[in-house]
Amino acid sequence: MKTMSKELTAGDRVSDLFICAAKDVRTDKNGNKYLVLRLVNAQGVIQGKKWRVDDDFIETFNAQDCIRVDATVKEYQGKLELDLGDIQPVPDEDVDIAALLPARPGEKMEPEEMQESLAKVIDSLANPHLRALLDSLFRDEAFSDAFFKAPAAKGVHHNYIHGLAEHSLAVSRIADAVAGQYADQVNRDLLVTAGLLHDVGKIAEFNYTRAIEYSDQGRLLGHIILGEKLVSDAIDRLNEGGGAFPDELRLQLLHLVISHHGEREFGSPVEPHTLEGFILNHADNIDAKANIFMKLRAQAADSEAPWSEYHRLLERFLYLRKAEE
Repeated sequence: MKTMSKELTAGDRVSDLFICAAKDVRTDKNGNKYLVLRLVNAQGVIQGKKWRVDDDFIETFNAQDCIRVDATVKEYQGKLELDLGDIQPVPDEDVDIAALLPARPGEKMEPEEMQESLAKVIDSLANPHLRALLDSLFRDEAFSDAFFKAPAAKGVHHNYIHGLAEHSLAVSRIADAVAGQYADQVNRDLLVTAGLLHDVGKIAEFNYTRAIEYSDQGRLLGHIILGEKLVSDAIDRLNEGGGAFPDELRLQLLHLVISHHGEREFGSPVEPHTLEGFILNHADNIDAKANIFMKLRAQAADSEAPWSEYHRLLERFLYLRKAEE
């Protein structure tokens, strides 16, 4: 459970809009049917149960529908969940679906700003082959639309609409700054391009029109494999059009895409074996963890709590107070 469970306590009453991300019909030991729902809105994710339902009620709404629920918060096996009372389906035209999806912590960057930032990065590249590759990808309306809408994760970092573009641009900027420190050793254009494309497989890894869920491709292949194929296919199309993309450049760019998680235990098919690979892995890690920190700070803003709860991924408590405060 995400933010929502931290803001609720057992016994609280909840009346709110949710997207029903998943709907499971089960039967108890007495033969009575009940529902187990995965409920999502901008405040987070929580499980809900509706006891003793008949077939007519089960058919009143589907997974991915927007519903309004009245419920009581209960604790079950150490976790909070909703004991659901009234459930009412809400027509799409009566709700802003986007407002129910997870939101970016802090100041929001609009898609138009991100598109302008991307254009500046592409204009800064001296390598004609890398410029041609990025131009060909982002001239494709379907690709560009997906890139600027997709989240970068389901629940860890940048898990909101436009998160992929925001994260990719940030990683590219961080990598660019580090490249300047080692300018005589690093292929800056290669590294910056990889920063933009390292997570590009996530446009196919997730479904995100309602709730952020893994697609079949995402579960079976994962974004690293999907991203390598997407970039490789784009280079093939350039070559078919007479582009003559250099083999060594292709090899090293694809290596950056498939090695950016850094270690096999974190899902990387191979570990980084180039200087650009090391820098990309750390730039990716910096931005992901900074985003986690910003989310925790935003969640604690109302309470003004100086410390976060223990974060299992980062394996520590985080001190949230800004130095100037």
